[in-house]
Amino acid sequence: MAQQEAVAWPAQDSPVDDTNHDLIHTLSVRLDAQWHGRLYEAETRCEACRSVFEHLRAMDREAIQLLTREVANHSRTSRFPLDLTD
Repeated sequence: MAQQEAVAWPAQDSPVDDTNHDLIHTLSVRLDAQWHGRLYEAETRCEACRSVFEHLRAMDREAIQLLTREVANHSRTSRFPLDLTD
C-alpha cells in the first residue's frame, strides 16, 4: 500500500495554526456530541442504552473540560496567534 503524504490544514494563509484549529474543531465536535447525547439519552426506552449514553456524555464532559483548558492555556501564553490582516 502506498504511503500518503500528510495534507497541511489549514492552508498557510489561515489565521490560526494547525494545532489550534484541531483543538477548536475537536471541542466543537465534543460539544455537539454532548448536546445530541442528551437527546439520545432522553429518547431511549432501554436502560442499558441510557447508561451507555450517560457514560459517553460523562466522557465528553471530561474531554470538553480538557480541551477548554488547553485553548485557554494557548490563549494566555500567546500560543494562539491570530493573524486577521489581509
